[in-house]
Amino acid sequence: MKRSLLLLALASTTALASPFDPADELAQRSGLPASEVRAMLSNCDAAQANMNFCAWRDQLVAEHALQSAVDAKAGVSTSCRSALAKRIDVWKHKRDAGCRRSAETEWGGGSMLPAAVAMCATKATQRMTNTIRSAACG
Repeated sequence: MKRSLLLLALASTTALASPFDPADELAQRSGLPASEVRAMLSNCDAAQANMNFCAWRDQLVAEHALQSAVDAKAGVSTSCRSALAKRIDVWKHKRDAGCRRSAETEWGGGSMLPAAVAMCATKATQRMTNTIRSAACG
């Protein structure tokens, strides 16, 4: 009975959750109006700021897909969810440090650096998402 209620609650929460919109997330993080963020995302090549926002959008989409893969893999198992959360946390720190080093080596401290870091993180996150989807829990 408890398990059925938990599954029903999880399904209800998922069904009622608002769909993920990376433009809204970027607007919230940046403090810019969502309309301005959407305009930037509609023309990624217009300026460096647009390029950065588009790279950050792609990273957010990849992060969302990773979280969905973790949620699907873990299901209602708290031990699996805990193991995956720990694994992802350690991995994210390594990913972020590695992407920063790689982007700095390739681009120095120029205006392309934020986009390069985000592009690296996006690719690494997509690889981790595939790993999580195909591996056993933990």
